Amino acid sequence: MIPKKKPKPNRPSLPTLIDKADKLTSQYIRQKYADHAGLVKCISCPTVLPWKEAHCAHFIERGKKATRWLEENLHPACPSCNFYRKEIHMREYTLAMIDLYGREALDHLRRAGALVLPASQVRQLAVEAIEYATAKLKELKANHD
Repeated sequence: MIPKKKPKPNRPSLPTLIDKADKLTSQYIRQKYADHAGLVKCISCPTVLPWKEAHCAHFIERGKKATRWLEENLHPACPSCNFYRKEIHMREYTLAMIDLYGREALDHLRRAGALVLPASQVRQLAVEAIEYATAKLKELKANHD
């Protein structure tokens, strides 16, 4: 007789975790940069808009899982820059990143973005991103109450 396999613990799928990590991290980044009136400035142009209307832009594209949820890789951007003016957005975003973090940090982000991660590591990063963003959102809420 073939022994029965133990049922796997009921855990969320990787796409579900990634989606949740994306949503929470995006909310945290946009709220982190919001002023007392709830407004954020686009990382690559002078546009100021409500944080709920801003995008969470990725300096290293979000398809690169090793940097997808790194706080240093994420900043508020207006939808126009993030979607339609990619070339101008990336040039200005790069200049802003150099001003914020320095060239060495950008080189480090680029190297990290080049890493190809196994699904188990992506899962762990997503779980960590969810925990981190949830804690940071609670902190922001406590500081605004």
